[in-house]
Formats: sequence, structure tokens, C-alpha cells
Amino acid sequence: MRLNPLCCLLCAVLVSATIRAQEIRHQPLILTRGGTPEQPAVFDGKGLIIDLGIDITARDWLRDGDVWTSRGPLPGHPPIEDTQRAGLFIDEVPIIILRDRVAEKRSGEAKTILYVARKELQPGQMGWAADGSLYFRWPAGKTPGAARIFQPPPRMVSGVVIACSYLTVRNVTAIHAANDGFNIHGHRVGIRLENVKAFTNGDEGISAHETVQMEVVDSEIAWNGSSAGGVADVNDSVTTYTNCELHHNRNAAFYFDGRSHRVTNCRIHHQAKDIVVRAKDVVVEQSGNVWRKDE
Repeated sequence: MRLNPLCCLLCAVLVSATIRAQEIRHQPLILTRGGTPEQPAVFDGKGLIIDLGIDITARDWLRDGDVWTSRGPLPGHPPIEDTQRAGLFIDEVPIIILRDRVAEKRSGEAKTILYVARKELQPGQMGWAADGSLYFRWPAGKTPGAARIFQPPPRMVSGVVIACSYLTVRNVTAIHAANDGFNIHGHRVGIRLENVKAFTNGDEGISAHETVQMEVVDSEIAWNGSSAGGVADVNDSVTTYTNCELHHNRNAAFYFDGRSHRVTNCRIHHQAKDIVVRAKDVVVEQSGNVWRKDE
């Protein structure tokens, strides 16, 4: 991701400033100032919430039972080709983008993007009409008028981006990002997340890429919309998760396709799968974990 200089300046200010307890901000947090192996930098959010959701509940929706359609395209939210992530949130629940692969193939036109018709949607699924209107079927357990509808921010924006090494981030919640809640790319070492929460993001709650080395402790990852899982650590990443809770993420709690990973004393519940290992040469160590598919 290309870092905006203004964002970098803002981050420097954030690191040095006193954070008010339970502060809610509606801009991504991009952290670019790390420390050293002997003295890692610390960013303590003191309950800081990064919420990138756009509340669109009050829009003039076309309503056909539990299928709702926007009147024309939603500003900043054109059709999304990528079905790996969610394209909408109803309260904490990610709404899944569903393409009609059969109809796309039948069209005979390369790169044709077609979505499942309104009437064929299952609860918690969505698509776009030819005119760009967004439509969705309400998820089970959510009642129109009692729940709020959130649109993710434009483009593939993550809630917290870590772009440095030797940094401890604690007491921060990332919610309603279009991409990951906590996103780490590049050669970043000495990364530690403590008591963070990654809720209801379009892709993963936490995702380490390339040669990231990271440990996560005492954290909660839930209701994230990636088809991989609540956590997805890939490429040559080396990660550990200790005393974490993962639940209600799409598909698996953990998806590992990096170099090596350790999961210790984690509580996993309301997940289709606990840990998915992508390749045979990925090393995953587990101990003391508790997984209950439903609880």
C-alpha cells in the first residue's frame, strides 16, 4: 500500500499524543514509527476505536420483504468483483458478495461480472444490479428497523496498518474496514499486538504478509467477512497467537499459508473450522486450544 504523507504525519502525531479513553475515529490508523530490538515503540490506544463504517440505514431503500435494494448506486461503493470479502455489514454481521458463476460462463464474454439474482439470495448475501444498485437479503436474527446497515469505506482500506518494525500495539479496536482490521505488509519484525479487537471487517481481522514476524496476545477476532478466516497469515510470515478468542468469522478461525505459526491457549467457537493450513510445508504448532464449533 502506498502511504499518503499526510497520513504518515498524522500517525506521528497520534503516537506522541495522549489518547482519550474510548475515543472513536473514522480514519485509518497508519503506524510508521517503530523502535529497536532493545526498546520497541509502544502505541497504547487506551480503548481507541477505529470505525470506518458508513451508516446507510436511513437511505430510501426499495423493500421487497427481507430483500432490500438501493435506489441507484451507493456513492463510493461500486460493484466489487472480489467475493473473498464482505461488501456490507448489518450491525456486526458481514454480508457476503455472491456472483453467479454459471451465468457468467453462459454469457460467453470474458471478464463478465454477474451477481446472483435478488430472489435467489440466501440470508446474509448480496449483489449488484446492472444499473449499479446494491441489493441484499437480511441475515437471520436481524430485523429491519432494529438493526443498522453499514457500508465499508471506498477502496481496499484497512483499519490499522503497521508499516514499521519493533512496535507494540495495544488496546485498539478495528471495525468496519473494507479490507483487514489489522494489516501488516513487508519485512516487519518485532510486531506485537496486545488486547486488540478486530470486529466486522470486510476481509480478515488480522493478516500478516510477506516476511512479517508478529505475536498476538489476549486479543479477540470476530465477525470478519473473509472467505479464508478471521486470521490469514500468508507468504513467509512467522506468527504466534496466545490466549486469543476467535468466533463468528466466515469459514475458519485461522488460515495459515506462511512459514510457521503457533497457536496456544486460544478459545475458538462458532466457527465452521478451527485452523486451515494451506500448504504441506507450512509449520503449525498447537497446544492448549479449545474449539467448539457451536457454543
